[in-house]
Amino acid sequence: MRKQDCTGFYYDSDDSEDVLPRVWKVPVNNFDNIFNSMLTFFEIATLENWVETLWRVIDSTDIDEGPLRDNRPYMAFLFVAFIFITTFFVMNLFISVIVDKFNEEIRRREGSHNFSEEQKEWVKIQRIMVHVNLKIKPICPENSKFRTFFFKVVQSNKFEFFISAMIVSNTLFLCMDYTNAPYDYDNALEIGNMIFVIIFAIEACMKLIAYGFRYYFLENWNRFDFIIVLLSVVALDDSLFSFRVNALRIIRVAKLLRMVKASKGLRHLLKTMWLSLSNIANVGMLLFIVFFTFSVAGLDLFGDLNDGEYINYNANFRSFYLAVMLLFRTSTGENWNGIMHDCIE
Repeated sequence: MRKQDCTGFYYDSDDSEDVLPRVWKVPVNNFDNIFNSMLTFFEIATLENWVETLWRVIDSTDIDEGPLRDNRPYMAFLFVAFIFITTFFVMNLFISVIVDKFNEEIRRREGSHNFSEEQKEWVKIQRIMVHVNLKIKPICPENSKFRTFFFKVVQSNKFEFFISAMIVSNTLFLCMDYTNAPYDYDNALEIGNMIFVIIFAIEACMKLIAYGFRYYFLENWNRFDFIIVLLSVVALDDSLFSFRVNALRIIRVAKLLRMVKASKGLRHLLKTMWLSLSNIANVGMLLFIVFFTFSVAGLDLFGDLNDGEYINYNANFRSFYLAVMLLFRTSTGENWNGIMHDCIE
């Protein structure tokens, strides 16, 4: 039986003199020169493959000698300190400076950088008032007892609580489906699905009767509910359309957004996201320009690369589409350093 000692040589268990040498190759991430050292630490700063590099440094010994398990455990403090300083402090500081300069530029462009605190508060209140929408308050129809009855029902807290409970229950039912389920189980889910669709359809009809068509469709939440009910009704029968409409029932999960009305904090959060869409669009355009530029550069520089460990049939720069997909993957930090080393080699 053959064994291996800590120096990297193989030997036989019967103490024979046959020894075969083993060549130790320098890993890709190393500290042999300043360039490799800076590149290795840059990869560690992105938290990509830093654990493997840490173990190699801890097991390292001397020049031209093989690794020894846990030879220098104190080297872990170097990695901990570096990650703490760069990833947890410097990176956040870098982002904070960009955000601060961005806000400063906006204030300078709007001419508010020289405002006093009272003037800034006045401008803030005016902006809030511009984006405030008038709340539509439905009026009880006094000329019809039939509509008045439905109006009192849909306006009651008990009715709202019941609909909220049905929304949560409907979401749980949608989560209970699984592949190759028993027939009785699937049939029970289908019956439950139909019951929930009927309940939501009845709710929409009751509000239509209570508020009338005009006031019902003036409120955004009512329009949102009405569209979901229509799509849910369509999803009940697969024979109506050529495509698989059962997937439309997943849209009913969006009714959970109605729970936002009960939380003031969530309403403010969604409103902030809505008001930030214009700035997000600008950032998206900038990101598209960056992706386009680097994709064209990748086509020119690495379009003829042979397959390696990470550059393969699905991940390469041989077409613009694949280049964009590869850059999007590397932007998430997924094996970006492996792709980089394949391109270097």
